[in-house]
Amino acid sequence: MSKQPLSIFSSLRVSVHPEQQKRLSVIDHEDFSGVERKVREHFAELGQRFPDDYVNRGIHALRQYYAVALLDPANAHAVSRPVDPFWHAHILHTEQYMEFCDRVVGEYMHHQPLDHARLDHVQVIRRLYGYTIEVMEKFFITIDSEFWPSEVGDAELICMHKGNQDIYQSVQAYRLLEPNARGAGSLRA
Repeated sequence: MSKQPLSIFSSLRVSVHPEQQKRLSVIDHEDFSGVERKVREHFAELGQRFPDDYVNRGIHALRQYYAVALLDPANAHAVSRPVDPFWHAHILHTEQYMEFCDRVVGEYMHHQPLDHARLDHVQVIRRLYGYTIEVMEKFFITIDSEFWPSEVGDAELICMHKGNQDIYQSVQAYRLLEPNARGAGSLRA
């Protein structure tokens, strides 16, 4: 893998519990070389090539997404379209991803895709994406606007992971934020 992206722990603007520090270290030390390879293959299939810096920034943005799930587990969060290929690439490594999720949030972090034909689902993801950006601004010193744009159209909304007080039990006691109506959501049939 090319040069390591910035450490998640060193990019935080908030104080965290020692248990969260331990789990943030898991995020920082995860081997994302398979993610990098799959992302490069995905972009090559689309006829696109990106420099190492772009890929490193994308992996850092994915790490931020995982940190948000750890630090705010009582709420759901939406991923950005630029970060989505990185998350998909990680999920493809099923055993590694399952183990990673277990070490970070205590259980599998499900990917819930958006059906743009369902306007109620689009509204849920729009609210969750806005909430996710707000949380990221609270948690991190810098947010890469190419990977986490603050303004997006409905076509740019993509997917989410669930979050609530009944899941990720091993990290709920250390959460930095309480359940929030803007962070509530699910994409059910």
